[in-house]
Amino acid sequence: MMDADIVCVAEVYGVLEGEWCRSQLEANSIPVMLSSEAAGSVYRVTMGALGRVQVFVPARLAEQAREILAAKGDEHEPPSSMPDPS
Repeated sequence: MMDADIVCVAEVYGVLEGEWCRSQLEANSIPVMLSSEAAGSVYRVTMGALGRVQVFVPARLAEQAREILAAKGDEHEPPSSMPDPS
């Protein structure tokens, strides 16, 4: 990422969540940089400070990136009430 001004547009927990964000943004031609604690990756921590992954993009694309992540997140939200299995 060559932009001098980068901003954090999301904080997620776990490497898989971070990679999901990266894939969504890169699919929309937005360059992405992920930042996380090395120990979290090594030990597969997905909670707390060690599990945090920050998603950075160029400042000029931050609003678009937030919109993409918000829209994609809504599509994958679990139903608020599970149907009765009977």
